[in-house]
Amino acid sequence: MQRSLAPAVALAVSAVLLLGCAPTSTAQPSPTPTSSPASPSPSPTPEVDPQIVVSLAGVTVTNETGTSSASFDDSAALLDLLETATGELPSPETVEIFPGEPSTLQRYDWDGLSVVADREGGSPASIAITAAEVGDMQVITEEGVGVGSTRTELIDAGAWALVDEEDPATAANLGLGGQEVPDTQSLTRPGSVGILYELFVLEGDTVIRILAPANDFSDL
Repeated sequence: MQRSLAPAVALAVSAVLLLGCAPTSTAQPSPTPTSSPASPSPSPTPEVDPQIVVSLAGVTVTNETGTSSASFDDSAALLDLLETATGELPSPETVEIFPGEPSTLQRYDWDGLSVVADREGGSPASIAITAAEVGDMQVITEEGVGVGSTRTELIDAGAWALVDEEDPATAANLGLGGQEVPDTQSLTRPGSVGILYELFVLEGDTVIRILAPANDFSDL
């Protein structure tokens, strides 16, 4: 007697259908770890070399707070600038142009630097430098020359002898710069307009003193 295959086929079909209806598990990809962007390192604060720079026009101070300038024509502003830079304002001393005759000029002496100013504002101030540094500040002219510089450095910057007959290689005093002042006459160069300049006093071949502004038309 032959057995019918129908029940077996029906069972097989049912199994397939049940497998088709069973839920399938789909592998989910693992999340890729992300790295946070690195925080930028703070830029280092640039170091500032404190300086006092002297020109024919005035004085410029550069330090960690910035750069400030004052003109020789404004004595009050010049003194304020130097007081702020050095932390002190020396007591003034009256300058006698002629012995026994007080004037309106007053001198303020720092260690390595002095200023002569007219307390009534009738004439520009001037500055004398006698040291390479005042406090922690280097003191130089706008040409980069200071007390302690050599004659060679000064001549390379364009210095000249104050009198035509003198040799810059041996003269005790040299000038640098030169700005004509209208309506003046030079006392060392007859027939020429007077000038303002920076005066350098040398001992041997070394700068020991700087005066600014100096001129060649005043006999005082």
